[in-house]
Amino acid sequence: MSRISHLLPVLALTCASCTTWQPTQEFEGWTLYVQSGETLEVDEFYSAVQPAFDAVERQLGPFDERVSVHAWNGGVDMSGGTRGVIHGDPDNFAVEIEGIGPARVRAFHSRSGGGLFGVSGVFVGTADTGTAVHELVHAHFAERKERLPLWFEEGFAMIMGDGAMRAGRWQHDGLACWPWRKLREEPLTDEDIAHLLRVTATANHSVKDNVLVHFLGWAIVFDLYREVGSLDWKLLLGRFREATDPLAEARRRLTRTLLEETPLDWLARLQNDDPAVRLAAARGTWKLHSSPALTMLTRALRHEEDPEVRAALAVNALATAGQRQLRRRQEGWMWRTVNPVLRDTVLESDEETKALRTLYRAYRYGSRRYDTQAALDRLNRFWEE
Repeated sequence: MSRISHLLPVLALTCASCTTWQPTQEFEGWTLYVQSGETLEVDEFYSAVQPAFDAVERQLGPFDERVSVHAWNGGVDMSGGTRGVIHGDPDNFAVEIEGIGPARVRAFHSRSGGGLFGVSGVFVGTADTGTAVHELVHAHFAERKERLPLWFEEGFAMIMGDGAMRAGRWQHDGLACWPWRKLREEPLTDEDIAHLLRVTATANHSVKDNVLVHFLGWAIVFDLYREVGSLDWKLLLGRFREATDPLAEARRRLTRTLLEETPLDWLARLQNDDPAVRLAAARGTWKLHSSPALTMLTRALRHEEDPEVRAALAVNALATAGQRQLRRRQEGWMWRTVNPVLRDTVLESDEETKALRTLYRAYRYGSRRYDTQAALDRLNRFWEE
């Protein structure tokens, strides 16, 4: 299970690319583009982008203009916080960020409108709904005359893009577990915060600055979201701007988000009446590396009846256990709770059901005999944040 921790996190960063794109199909409100001479599974990207498009319009209102979505299978080789080159190999690229680790860049949004950076619109190198949500938030904000602070825009997009698909609909959650853990491991100084609050999308900055703007923005907006109880972006930004000292306000909200109890309080959503909310809450919790969170996952399993949510709880509990040194009692309780889920749960996808059985056999009889990574890859919608 420790192999999960070596998977590179997916970040949606703003950068630029120059290539030739051709429209391949029009949908209501958006057009899918592909690179000249390339083939693409249109249905796969439609299934990812359409729910994202719907989710953004539900929250922010209809787009004023048709959105251009440029799709390819691969990533971006970043040369700076605002520049990068598209690659067609989804595996052989990564950015090593000091103090953060390796990161893959799979999507971006360009506001260029044919200027310095060439083509404008949303660019996605993976058919992932959360990634598409993030970039479509940028596209929606780009229609506004007022430029919002980059930290706010990225933070809001991260909250909207954190969640899970359920019955063809995107359910946002908002607790970005990896940024929460990294910000606790590598605390920001007041000088860092002041600098990141000043970073803009148009000025050159480093890849690390871009990532940290995402992280800081998420932490601030997440605290605002918890306080206001709404994702009305005008209310959130207005609440922040009520403070007379932006740096002190950013520090205050960052500190509250990074409290140890913050994610545990948020995980009360595992008891929500809506299974979509419970599924979104469970997804990615292993990245907290938290024993108390593991306890909450296993306790939720005792009463959970929905197969998808049970799978998400079990897989994230299993992944969390791989990151922690468990006490004997906790380990015994975890296995008694998780193993039956891996063994007995039946999902709509036969391949996902087989993947659960593979994990069960691997941890029941020994992982060397089974391809656990392939099984986890097949179940990534339950754990990959």
